[in-house]
Amino acid sequence: MNLAAILPPLVTIVGTTAFMARMMIGSRGEQVETVTDWVAEAPMELKTSILVFCDPEQERMMWRELGFGSVEAGFPTVLDVQYTSYGVDVEVQMRGGHRVADWTDQGALDALAQYVGAPEVTALSVYPGFIRLQVRVVDTLATPSLLPVVVSDDVDLEAVPAGVFEDGRTWTVPVQGRHILAGGRMGSGKSSLLWSLVNGMGPAIRSGRVELRVIDPKGGMELGFLEPLCTRFACTTAEEMVELLEETVTDLQEATQRYRGKVRKPVPTPENPLVVTIIDEAATLSAFSDPKVQARFERAHGLLLSQGRAPLYSVIETVIDPSKENVPQRQLLPYRIGMGLDEASQVAMIHGQGARNRGSYCDRIPYTTPGVCYVQEDGTAGFQRARAFMVSNEDIDRIVAEYAPPQPDFAPQGDYSDFDPDDLGEGISGDDQERAA
Repeated sequence: MNLAAILPPLVTIVGTTAFMARMMIGSRGEQVETVTDWVAEAPMELKTSILVFCDPEQERMMWRELGFGSVEAGFPTVLDVQYTSYGVDVEVQMRGGHRVADWTDQGALDALAQYVGAPEVTALSVYPGFIRLQVRVVDTLATPSLLPVVVSDDVDLEAVPAGVFEDGRTWTVPVQGRHILAGGRMGSGKSSLLWSLVNGMGPAIRSGRVELRVIDPKGGMELGFLEPLCTRFACTTAEEMVELLEETVTDLQEATQRYRGKVRKPVPTPENPLVVTIIDEAATLSAFSDPKVQARFERAHGLLLSQGRAPLYSVIETVIDPSKENVPQRQLLPYRIGMGLDEASQVAMIHGQGARNRGSYCDRIPYTTPGVCYVQEDGTAGFQRARAFMVSNEDIDRIVAEYAPPQPDFAPQGDYSDFDPDDLGEGISGDDQERAA
């Protein structure tokens, strides 16, 4: 239901009208059901929530017991209760004087969860004056989804499949036109995310519409298997990795000259591909390298992020700690994926101030669900929970074998039919003689 469209009538919904609105549950299918029907078929963990939130008397008792309202001060009003894949969503109109922080406070949410007997209750602000409580009794992302084996040849690079949302929809990531930052502790699933994105871009990599460049400061241990799909791969020294970034900036600036005055929004083709640079654990270069290398990295990194969007240059970057020291130019990475984090303060680092009020709880993602994350969909309020696809060793082997771009053919010049490698004397090795033959 669109709150903006129903704001005027909301203020008049009181007493019996509100009760009947919650009694007649019509959004779950063609058959209109009563609360009694709903409770009868709801899982045991959800029955109390439905009974409380669908009965105004029970609701007011709860608000009074939890300190959210009183007869003198007034009460919040439940406007709608909807079944979801994880439990129920409850739309609440806050009473006068309440702040969003009163509802997103962890102590208040825990008290709500205990009252209705649910494992977890989360809250987010969907419109000024209103709050959405999410009663969670099922974790739909507890089991990861398998990586798709078949990817469309005409994959949309502005919507690359990366995983699933908790409501079952495919989670897509805008690689073209948006720089991406993924922050998460060790073991949070960043590698699965990167491989999921590579798999989603696979046909475009194979056809040449996407050119992949990778910087792996972990010596290739993390993304070394990705090298056959890359046109550039750097993993040994900080100097080598920064040089790759500087080379990419040079290519970017040459591309801007090619496009200047000819096209406003280039379309990736094998002749003019989308150049995707993956930087795994960027803090190795931005914070933990030699000061001179850091300065070179920051300059090249800033140029690539600030100028790359229009001429088809995109960056996908991962970091363990998304602090300003480790990602000094994070404001230039607009699409942010918050994976499992250790501290509540890090949620604001990855998703901005007030992220908890908008539904991002990255620090509450358990270690047992790597790949789970919070992202903000364009055009939607708050954050959505998603999980990157599960990527196995077999998946990696398949991706590399299936999507490696064709290597340029070697075409020697001139006639070498009478060439004899022995004529070169002792200066040529046996291997070189074999190649020459």
